[in-house]
Amino acid sequence: MTSPDAVDTGVRLGLKENLAQLSLLVGVNALVGGVIGQERTVLPLFADQAFGLTAFTGALTFIAAFGAVKAATKPPFTFRSGKTSTMGSATAGYSR
Repeated sequence: MTSPDAVDTGVRLGLKENLAQLSLLVGVNALVGGVIGQERTVLPLFADQAFGLTAFTGALTFIAAFGAVKAATKPPFTFRSGKTSTMGSATAGYSR
């Protein structure tokens, strides 16, 4: 019989051991920060110059387009993975 301390769980702790995951996390955060920055600075200027929209209308259009794409793509991928919602009633429509 082995002691619980002798069981290898496969978990590796430390920055060097998890450098790939850390790099991925830093990269994703940088890209998300870039998108948020563009939404708040470039999008209102472009919407005003190209389409004559106010900053509010441009931001609202961006948010609506993002929400529509998310709503259209989430149910098929949720169904394929077999994962159910963990957020309760807020996403109950997606888990069926």
